Amino acid sequence: MKLKIENDKFYIIEAGSEKWIYNVEDEAINSLKEMLSKDKDLDEKDVNILEVETSGEKWQVKQISCSKIALKLIRGER
Repeated sequence: MKLKIENDKFYIIEAGSEKWIYNVEDEAINSLKEMLSKDKDLDEKDVNILEVETSGEKWQVKQISCSKIALKLIRGER
């Protein structure tokens, strides 16, 4: 599998012991929503969305805040 990094960023969902990679933040958030609706055993301690910034010499990793994810889901932003 190949994934071309666009705009020097990609996103990783960590859900339980599994991980998925996405090019777009909104795709990662929508995918997380689907995962949570299917797996009722996952809770806030089990899930994260990480943003990986690759533009510099050292890559930066930061967690997307739960409030940002919640606002996008409530507003239905895609």
